[in-house]
Amino acid sequence: MFENNFTKQLVLIGGGHANVQVLRKLCMNTLKGLHTILINENFEATYSGMTPGFIHKDFSKKEISIDLQRLCFNAGATFIKDKVVKIETNYQKLELQNLPSLHYDLLSINTGSISNTKGIKIEDSSKCFFVKPISLLVKNLSKIDQIIKNKKSKIAIIGGGVASYELAFSLSRRYENNLEITILGKNILKEKNLNKKTKKNLKKISNYLGIKEIQGEVVLISETHLTLKNGDIFEYDISLVSSGADIENWLSKSNFKKDKYGFIAVNNNLLSTNDKNVFVTGDACSIENYFRPKSGVMAVRQGEVLKENIFLKLTGRSLVKFKPQKNWLYLVGTYKNYALLNYFFLSFHGRWCWKLKEWIDRGFINKFKFTNNISMTKKNLELEKSKDVKMYCQGCGSKVSKNALVNFLNGENLNPDLSDASIINTNSSNILQSIDHIKLFTSLNPYDFGIISYLHSQNDILSSGGSVKTISVSQALPFSEGIIENFYMEYFMKGIKSESIKDDSVIVSGHSYQSKEPGITITMNGVFEKQISKNQGQENELIYLSKPLGTGYLLAAYFNNSDFLSSIDFQNLIGWLKKGNSVASEISKSFKSNITTDISGFGLASHLSDICKSSKLSAEIKLNKDILINKNIGILENFKSTGFDNNYSSSVNEILISDSNKLKNILYDPQTNGPLLLSIHKKDQIEFEKKFQLKLGFSPILIGKFKKSGDKLINVID
Repeated sequence: MFENNFTKQLVLIGGGHANVQVLRKLCMNTLKGLHTILINENFEATYSGMTPGFIHKDFSKKEISIDLQRLCFNAGATFIKDKVVKIETNYQKLELQNLPSLHYDLLSINTGSISNTKGIKIEDSSKCFFVKPISLLVKNLSKIDQIIKNKKSKIAIIGGGVASYELAFSLSRRYENNLEITILGKNILKEKNLNKKTKKNLKKISNYLGIKEIQGEVVLISETHLTLKNGDIFEYDISLVSSGADIENWLSKSNFKKDKYGFIAVNNNLLSTNDKNVFVTGDACSIENYFRPKSGVMAVRQGEVLKENIFLKLTGRSLVKFKPQKNWLYLVGTYKNYALLNYFFLSFHGRWCWKLKEWIDRGFINKFKFTNNISMTKKNLELEKSKDVKMYCQGCGSKVSKNALVNFLNGENLNPDLSDASIINTNSSNILQSIDHIKLFTSLNPYDFGIISYLHSQNDILSSGGSVKTISVSQALPFSEGIIENFYMEYFMKGIKSESIKDDSVIVSGHSYQSKEPGITITMNGVFEKQISKNQGQENELIYLSKPLGTGYLLAAYFNNSDFLSSIDFQNLIGWLKKGNSVASEISKSFKSNITTDISGFGLASHLSDICKSSKLSAEIKLNKDILINKNIGILENFKSTGFDNNYSSSVNEILISDSNKLKNILYDPQTNGPLLLSIHKKDQIEFEKKFQLKLGFSPILIGKFKKSGDKLINVID
């Protein structure tokens, strides 16, 4: 990803049906000099064509979703989970909701749309749900389930187009006989592209399913009823707004030229008519002289042109034109394994229509599915062919072997048991100093990486019983120019600063340089009142971890496109990577913990055996699923970080464990910003666990206790 000298920054706003095709093209064709960023509010993009099938349980959530983080990884792009709130086109600058602003050379907007509520006053929205954006409807489906449960409920669908009918059919199947569904709309089935037979069939199917219609314009939504323009009142338990599309507020306030309906005007190259650095596709745009109803089909077709035009634009060549078709194929799911087909004057209803719809939908979504055996990137295909080449892990998964380090230190007459943080004695205070470097996880938001880097480095100070006072930062930035260089520098530093502020530490100096392998080196200075060393363990003390393990093999699984790990799993992993250990450290101090060390690149086995060796003790531990970030043992059994083998060879002879223990691999898994290992007196167990839960919201993980020295440093009991 970082071997290019980046000169241009492409920013994609929204993981819509068109932008994902741009990323897919980047998976197969690297454009040298291009740095790409995707901004999206969610880790996943929902494919609208399969959403009705998801509602009536024909498809799982995974089947209808595109994993955007993984797509970005394979495309060599950076993924930013956030929302754009403002665009300053004069400065080619984007303001984000939670993260620092960023600039672009070329922009592609594919955000979809929101539900059109113009003319409708919403007094109470507690039981009112919006169909657009489609990801919001999918997210709210569980809330709808809770409202309905097993009781007969009245659902009002505010709309009148074919999408409202498909939604009604899906809900009817999902809840079977528990619903009374009514479609309310000013213009029911007025789409010009629907022929008479299709409209007749839709009416026939809705009658068969007991779905009612009310011709009328809804002007007010209250907690329990809808008010129509003619004054009629309609009571409901749940209302769903399916009344057409509108653009997001930040886009409506932008200075892009709009059509009469408020959508961004684009030419037939899909460029804004008044800004030639901005492509707009999907529901948010309106093509000059070619107004068409908003649909996922149109966005998919625009994506084919968009991906070509972005490459052509960046390389200074003539763009291709998009000419929307006047009519297109409608395929509407009706009930189990049946669908309705509309094309020009043709109209059919049958099982074969459903099979056709499913074939088309799966054909699109499967283009974005990755496995550990097949990848769309040329790089990974080459690696797949070569059995000798492996993809090296990053973070602490890339540390040199413990044996190599010990041999070097011994050869230089240095103490191989050197602490993570060195003590500098002065006349006035005891100072700790540590240094750490980790490489950027490809595709990870650099701001989040800044946070993780700080917390990872902080662990060395905490494990010595100290607190951080000052830090110095050295940034290895990707070879780049201008706004790209500024993006990495600003995001790295502001991520670090966000944690240093919490920690009451000060950034006092820094350095930066360009490299093929971007990363962060942090030197920390801290102070301590009482030093904690590795030789102070006591017999019968309990051994705790401050949080679960697994960053090494989980990152390896995810970035090798494993189906074991979903985007939600990855989100959870990043959440643990961004959890610091300072509170856990303070709690342990209050209970006069004799041992505190961080579990980092050498893994649990190595760090625990070092303590046992220094304290002339053994450890008796038990492994269970609580020790894992992800409870799927299959991932642990099938994936290893590239640092695993070194850790295994360094520690395996010091451990007694059954070969049948399914969790044995976690002992050797290298950790980035891993947990602290803490020793607590048996008498303090209840109070310690109670205080930990109260302060952090989750429990510490009890793994065992220290015992008299035995044949092995660590004894893992079943």
